[in-house]
Amino acid sequence: MKGRRGVILQYRAVLLDFDGTLVDTSEGIFHSIAVAFRKMGMPLPPKEILRHFMGPPIYYSFQTFAGMDAQQAELATQFFRVDYEEDGVYRSKPYDGLPELLRRLREENIKIGVATLKPEKMAKLLLSRFGISDLVDVCVGSRSDEMDSATKAQIIDRVLEQLGEISKQDAVLIGDTKYDREGAQQAGVDFIAAAYGYGVGPEEEAASVFVARDTEALLTFFFPIEL
Repeated sequence: MKGRRGVILQYRAVLLDFDGTLVDTSEGIFHSIAVAFRKMGMPLPPKEILRHFMGPPIYYSFQTFAGMDAQQAELATQFFRVDYEEDGVYRSKPYDGLPELLRRLREENIKIGVATLKPEKMAKLLLSRFGISDLVDVCVGSRSDEMDSATKAQIIDRVLEQLGEISKQDAVLIGDTKYDREGAQQAGVDFIAAAYGYGVGPEEEAASVFVARDTEALLTFFFPIEL
């Protein structure tokens, strides 16, 4: 597909994960996680454990990486969300260059979707706060009535359904964790590994059509410099 300036664009829709791909939310998330552990009366796990909290649903992380039972994880999730909505959410910022990438893609009539396991209302709140919500056609996240049970593949399918008339062969997901890689594979869309994010490893790199070491690399992938 030709762009207006002769650039060859192979996708009609670009989907982005939120945390660690579009927005650096690490400071706020780690702050609210620490608050949750403190209110639970539990010691904060070491950094090598905490880094695994980035990407999957927080309820899942409290169980899987902190050994909480279902009841403890539900309470910790409530503590986390209260603090995150009041404080942690405001400690985030878009990665440098990402708003520019979104603008360039929109100029070429590429559909843009955000596909995140983050609560949808929080993702939309941040997009609005950063002044980039008008650069995103669809934002889909986990819903409060699902207790974070939706998979990444299901989120991707919902984004494509809302975008309408976009085949999976014409869509790509940019993400930074194994959940993004697995979701893209299960949903049947291409995957770009955002290695500047939180969790890209050898499996993510091997499964990707491109590995972006920084955000500038994403821009040159979609809009290569013409010699």
